[in-house]
Amino acid sequence: MSKEFGKNVRGGPPETEKFDMGLPPLKQQMHLMPLVWAGSYVMKWIHLGRLKKVGMKGVKPPYLLLLNHNAFYDFYIMSAAISPRRGYFPAAVDDYIGREKVLRGLGTIPKRKFTADITLVRLCKKLLDRGGIVGLYAEARYSLCGVTELIPDAVGKLVKRMNVPVVTFKVCGHHIYDPFWGDGHKRWVMPVEAVMTRIYTPEEVRAATVDEINAKIREYLYNDDFRWQSEKRVRISYGKRAECLHKVLYQCPHCMKEYEMDSKGAKVFCKACGKSWTLSEYGELSADEGETEFRFPTDWYKWEREQVRAEVRGGEYSFDCAVDVNDLPNSKGFVHMGRGRLVHDMEGFRLTGTRDWDGTPFEMTLPAAGQIAIHVEYNYRFGNKRDCIDMNSIDDTWYVFPEGQPFSVTKVSLATEEIYEYLREKQH
Repeated sequence: MSKEFGKNVRGGPPETEKFDMGLPPLKQQMHLMPLVWAGSYVMKWIHLGRLKKVGMKGVKPPYLLLLNHNAFYDFYIMSAAISPRRGYFPAAVDDYIGREKVLRGLGTIPKRKFTADITLVRLCKKLLDRGGIVGLYAEARYSLCGVTELIPDAVGKLVKRMNVPVVTFKVCGHHIYDPFWGDGHKRWVMPVEAVMTRIYTPEEVRAATVDEINAKIREYLYNDDFRWQSEKRVRISYGKRAECLHKVLYQCPHCMKEYEMDSKGAKVFCKACGKSWTLSEYGELSADEGETEFRFPTDWYKWEREQVRAEVRGGEYSFDCAVDVNDLPNSKGFVHMGRGRLVHDMEGFRLTGTRDWDGTPFEMTLPAAGQIAIHVEYNYRFGNKRDCIDMNSIDDTWYVFPEGQPFSVTKVSLATEEIYEYLREKQH
């Protein structure tokens, strides 16, 4: 590991000051908004962004805005859509590194991913009661493969509690423009599309059940970017369009080996059996020899979920690995805690290790029954381009980097969701 990441420059314990998660959010500062709006409209124009509004006539704040999440570009087209109005939006704590003052000035609310944070619910209620727009990325993370990820049932419960109009904002094309697995390499995609739809009035929210609300939200936010690209015939001529796609497509459907996939240029291939696939300029996969198992990367990704589901339900899933652990106490950056061991199984996550500066033990436990999902990163920009698992409690955020053996953080992500769902089914 490079000593530049998570370095404790004082050689002692890290600062104890942590993010103030309960600090009231600021209304987006007016002197910043012309820059936000100008940048948003420029980006929308560059990609010939198309925005369709459905049922939005007469809709004014307060309202709850629910969005799918494919790339940072989502923020631009959303800001253009709601301008000249301003909104409030939760943001992951690592987004604040080195720019907390600016982000708070833009109306963001810090959030630790996949934690039961009642403070955020209270803030959302207060902001809506004041007549604001509160925007929530319902998946609470970027899509790993361009298909809408799991949307927690808690979203429907939040909608019932807020008692305001509900608007969905679905974007298409943003994942293939800047794929989460793509190591920062952007593609030239035009046009991109967004649909902004009022799906509930307050009266309709009161009449609907939580299950009905969740089903409708999932329906209106569902997107499959590779299918959208194929159907719209959006051409991506970038020659390296498949590079790093193996981060998501980690299991070979031909020989069934895991962690042997790789990618280069427009191809993904298995180092174990030699089979390869080409990703076309229209987002479609084709085997270079033999059967094409999956036409789209999203189908391959869904198949991997089925494989993990079978492991979980057959009692075969477990992950046990040496890890490098870094703490994110505040926006000043990471502090290297030390090395340890991460175990993930049907009980949940158990992380143990010893601190660099004094040798004392540390641990974090995330029980499976309360962990609906886990956030992962590919080639993390603050982690020397390594893949990692982002573990969060209410008070801490630890970035955990597996090392010393083949692994896939994609599989860990899928397994977390499948274990949670399996345990939930057993309780009913």
